Amino acid sequence: MKHYHLCSGVLLVLLIFSFQNGFSQRGNLSLGLAPSYKTDGYGIQLNANYYHSSTDYMQVALVAAFSKEKPNSGVEFPYEDYLFNFGYFTTVLTSPKRGIFFYFGGGPSLGYKYINNGDTYFAFDALEAESSFIYGVYASFEMDFFISDSFSLIIPINGYYHFNSDLNDSTVLLGAGIRYYFK
Repeated sequence: MKHYHLCSGVLLVLLIFSFQNGFSQRGNLSLGLAPSYKTDGYGIQLNANYYHSSTDYMQVALVAAFSKEKPNSGVEFPYEDYLFNFGYFTTVLTSPKRGIFFYFGGGPSLGYKYINNGDTYFAFDALEAESSFIYGVYASFEMDFFISDSFSLIIPINGYYHFNSDLNDSTVLLGAGIRYYFK
């Protein structure tokens, strides 16, 4: 009889743990995609988050931003930024019952700035800029609103500063997208 109760108890505990994992709200990993607005252009960000705890996470992001520089009213030329970001984020404000989380974070940013389709000739002499690798830092404020257990609406505001950029060393991207949480 004791053996029967012990087996029933073990099965009950295993069942509870499996239901808890199966019906848990969020996992430790999420992927996000956010189209962004930039001055005289647009961008897109793809990020992966690893949740260290319920209040903070590590983020790896790939960013592509496309814009046009207008040094004067008669001339414009395109440039593109391709960036890799690695950052740490922590919770600033949260309301789990309402499904709202605000995060702040940042870290190093590395990338490549592709200027004027690779051409170094400009129609004016006021600017000397070449395509090159760039490095710097970024800071981000992210708003996360639950849509369901697996999806949320994200609104990232990213600010970049690249120390060795020949053109626009500081950049701001404003975006809105969706994030998927793995269970």
